[in-house]
Formats: sequence, structure tokens, C-alpha cells
Amino acid sequence: MTSVVVLAAAATLVATLPLVPSSAAAPPIPPAPPMAGSTAEQVGGSAQAVGQNVVGQVSGAGMGPGVTEGEGTGPSRYVALGDSYAAVGRISPGAWSAGPVSCVRTDDAYPAVVARELGVGTFVNASCGGAVTDDFWAPDKGVPAQFDALTEDTDLVSVSIGGNDVGFGAVIVACAVRTNTPDPLVPVVDVATQGLAEEFDTTTGCSDVIDRQASAALAELDSHMDEVYAEIARRSPEARVITTGYLAAVPDNDEEIVSSPACSPFLAATREERDKMRGFQNDLNDVVRAAAERNGVTVVIPDEPGHSMCSPATTRYVDLLGVETGAAPVHPTSLGHAHVAERVLAALEG
Repeated sequence: MTSVVVLAAAATLVATLPLVPSSAAAPPIPPAPPMAGSTAEQVGGSAQAVGQNVVGQVSGAGMGPGVTEGEGTGPSRYVALGDSYAAVGRISPGAWSAGPVSCVRTDDAYPAVVARELGVGTFVNASCGGAVTDDFWAPDKGVPAQFDALTEDTDLVSVSIGGNDVGFGAVIVACAVRTNTPDPLVPVVDVATQGLAEEFDTTTGCSDVIDRQASAALAELDSHMDEVYAEIARRSPEARVITTGYLAAVPDNDEEIVSSPACSPFLAATREERDKMRGFQNDLNDVVRAAAERNGVTVVIPDEPGHSMCSPATTRYVDLLGVETGAAPVHPTSLGHAHVAERVLAALEG
């Protein structure tokens, strides 16, 4: 796989890159990476970025947000906060961005697209794969608290958070991974997927994870979001804040799942469980929307039908495995991020 090639090349570069943080001015916002395909030049570019990220992580100098400079014709300082649906796009060659390796920030993710299109003065990307709302306030595995990126002069903030808080990964594991795993291998899968289902017990089954565990977490997320917006207002009182919900990963009708080879893993779940998965993703977006609206925050819910994990790769906004699009498994594609960026830009103009 191309991502393996990139990581291998990055490891080679680590030995040649100095363990000294640069004192130079912030680099420019990178250009948009290609939407598809791979070339030797792209591999080299991504390998260099990953290598520098590894060096930064070893030295401690590269654990913070990515800071780049733009044209300066738009907002003066844009800070992107969030989880992997803000950080992670195409992980194949040519898209890897600066920051901790564990955050997996890419230059095709929607915050980078928005920063380029708006011509911001300074783009601060604090988003990080795997983030939960608590990571906004406190460091996690050496990655600084995301709120530390906010300043009084920040005039634009985007927020994409909540999926990990409510167990989105646990739902996928319980409903599509464990259900397709032979019994002797289930313990191995449980160990391998611990990071995806942190603080959730996927061994209780798909329905229990959604009906009991995720339902309780959704209620907690609702109140946490009020705290998130209050803290942003305290730290960056003049900032325009825009929140994004989640792309539709599961299609709104069961026929599309049944007819799509890309979604065959979901057939191991019952029809009732697949309905619960649809309800879960809608409930998550409802919580995101309601919290934003009662706090006076602009909100975008980019869940238009026809672009789920079961759609053709050329129109897919979220990919289950990522093989056909270069996306991380169960994450937005480059096309999906472009769509979110388009929705965000339209909302900011409105």
C-alpha cells in the first residue's frame, strides 16, 4: 500500500533531519494535494513531511499545532479545532501535513482547503485524529491542549468534535468488524481495535453499544459542547465560530447497503442493527446542531445523501476501507473534505 511506502521512506529521512526546531518564519500554507493518483514526486513530498513529523515528535518541537502563513486577504488568524474528521483526509502520497504523527493531519482536509480559499493570514491547525472534547482542555499523549492555540486576536475558529466522545469507532467495530470475524480471531480483533473503541465495550454487541453506551455518551456530549463554546468565547472573544457535523457514513436506505460491494461488511449486522446505525449518526448530528444553535454558532451539517461509504468511489465522501480513495478507513475522502469546505465557505459568506 502507498501509505506503507510513505512511512518507510519517512523512517529513512529521520536519520538525516536535524533534531533542532527551526527558527524561521512560519511556512506558507501548502497547495492543494492531488485528489487521486500517486507519483514518485508525491511519495517524496509525503515522506519528507512524515519524516519531519517524526523528528519533531522525538525532539518535542513538533507536537503542537501546524502554523502556516497565507495571503493575508482574509481572516487574520484562523484556528482549526477537532478530531480526525477535521484532521485526516487522503493519507496516500502527496497529502501528509505538519504535526504529530499520531494526529495524521493532511493538506486536503477541509480546514486547509478553507484556509487556502479564504486567504487567511495565519492558519493554525490544532485538529488531531482521535481527539475528544477533553483534549481541547488537556494534553493527550504529548499533544498540547487544542485550546492553547486560541488567542485574543483569533478571528475565525472551526470546530469538528464529538464522534469519538460518543463511540463512533466503537459502533463500527461492534456492528461491522466483530460481526465479520471468526470466533477464534475475535480476541485478536478486540485487542487490535482497542484504540478505536476506547472507553466502550464492543463485546456486548452492536445494539447495546448504540442503545445504551452511545446513547449515554450523546447526552454527555450535549452539555460538553456548551462548555466548548463558552471557552472559545473566553479565549477568542472576537472570533467567528463555525461548527461542522459529520458526513453521512451509512446510507439512508438499506437497499444501498445490500447492493454495494463496498458495504458488504455491514450485511453481517441485522437490518434492525443497520437501522440503529443510521439513527446513531443522525442523533450525533442533531446534538452537534442543537448545541451550536443555542450558543449562537454557525453550524454546517454536511450529511447529504448519495455519498456514503456504499456509494461509488468517484462520488464517495466517506470510505469504509480507503483502498479505492486513499482515505483512512471510515474517514472522509478528499472529495468529502472538499464538500465540507464548500459548505463552510458558503456558510461564512451568508
